[in-house]
Amino acid sequence: MRKFITVFAFLCFVSSRAQIGGTSAFTFVLLENSARHTALGGVSIANTDADPAAGFQNPALINTRMHNSTSLSYANHVADISYGFASYGYSFDTASAWLFSVGYYDYGKFIRTNSAGDILGEFTVDDYNFQIGYSKQYTDKISWGINGKFLYSVYEAYVSTAGAIDVGAAYNDPLNLLTAGVLVKNMGYQFIRYADNSPREPLPFDIQASISKKLAHNPLRFTLTLHNLHRWNNSYVNVNARNKEIDLATGQIKNQELTFGQKAMRHVIFNTELVFSDNFQLRMGYNHQRRAELGPEDRRATTGFSWGFGIGVKKLMLSYGSAGYFPGIASNYFSVSRDLSRFKKRNVLKKSVDL
Repeated sequence: MRKFITVFAFLCFVSSRAQIGGTSAFTFVLLENSARHTALGGVSIANTDADPAAGFQNPALINTRMHNSTSLSYANHVADISYGFASYGYSFDTASAWLFSVGYYDYGKFIRTNSAGDILGEFTVDDYNFQIGYSKQYTDKISWGINGKFLYSVYEAYVSTAGAIDVGAAYNDPLNLLTAGVLVKNMGYQFIRYADNSPREPLPFDIQASISKKLAHNPLRFTLTLHNLHRWNNSYVNVNARNKEIDLATGQIKNQELTFGQKAMRHVIFNTELVFSDNFQLRMGYNHQRRAELGPEDRRATTGFSWGFGIGVKKLMLSYGSAGYFPGIASNYFSVSRDLSRFKKRNVLKKSVDL
């Protein structure tokens, strides 16, 4: 039961990022999909490079440098929660590119009981995200892209499916070391409901924008990301708050009254990267909403902060990311990416030498 409560609380947090009170389904699509995104605070839709994982969040970041490249990621979360991602990029011409991805979310095993508490066995809870992305270069600095998703959930005997799309645009100015991105995320429809008599549930719609600037002759790159731009008041009722107020007329907990600054900061993610070279980067991020809504009032510790690094080893890019969701508990992400074309060229060269 303790494990189930922990998983349920985690899912409620993810839900709160998309719909106040957790009123949307398929909220797993909001989870970061790589160690880099974890280290940068959970959302990164502006930084362009050759890593296929970048196109999973913003399809406009899919580019021809991802041709025949793959990215694999695994996350170890609390209470046996784990999830993994795989992406593969391919280009048919020099102006457009495709990305094929799959995400798998496993919440562990749970004990099945009847109303009397008798143990009947075990059951599992799993989510899947099958995704195809396409991007096209509009000008030398602007690109646009679209992701198509098929979402599949299995919660014991309850099954649901949905379809969604992301539409994004990206701006890249290499001369001024400036990039930017905008994304409309998770526009979709629930095809099969969890129960025949339940209403169709909305998907976790989100609008995001980001701008990133790298300093000249300096390894620092700063990024500002805004999320949930379609809804100004991103707060929710914290039933565990010590200073909560009760409406004497209704007996209900009054909504928290936040200042303008508190509401604004719940939309903000800051991060920075120290790009020493293509083979070595240090990353740090800060997600204010995560810190404000998950950190205990008396000891927030590192809640909301994240960090990680990327190291190139023998044509592999290895990345690690750690994010603080609760004091003393961190989510750990591991990613590896590889350009398969270099692997093939090496094999061809080796064969020619042998001959």
